[in-house]
Amino acid sequence: MIAPIPLFLLLLRFIVAYENLTLPLLFQGLLEWLLHRRDEGFHVVGLEQTSSSSSLLNYTFPNRPTVLLLGKEKEGIPVKYLQAVDQCLEIPQLGIIRSLNAHVSASLAIWEFTKQRLET
Repeated sequence: MIAPIPLFLLLLRFIVAYENLTLPLLFQGLLEWLLHRRDEGFHVVGLEQTSSSSSLLNYTFPNRPTVLLLGKEKEGIPVKYLQAVDQCLEIPQLGIIRSLNAHVSASLAIWEFTKQRLET
């Protein structure tokens, strides 16, 4: 039997607008919530193209609870939230396509996370 590992999916496109409704009241905002999750042992992954991003194809998710953070389409994850991210991942693409829709990116990352759990 496969042991479930929690995966939180945060889409900034929606959270920024509804931050106070989405996050528990004891946190001041998303950055504090992310840092608190890291302190609790969560692995925080940002799906973002940066100079230090790893490819989703070659990345092995750690065997612990994970937060997957996605930014707004076209704008990405704001710099202030990147300080709370343990690892940035990018989805390799061919041609001149710069980005995918947030829901497509989330689906691919969640599938890779799940696939790795199924293989163990």
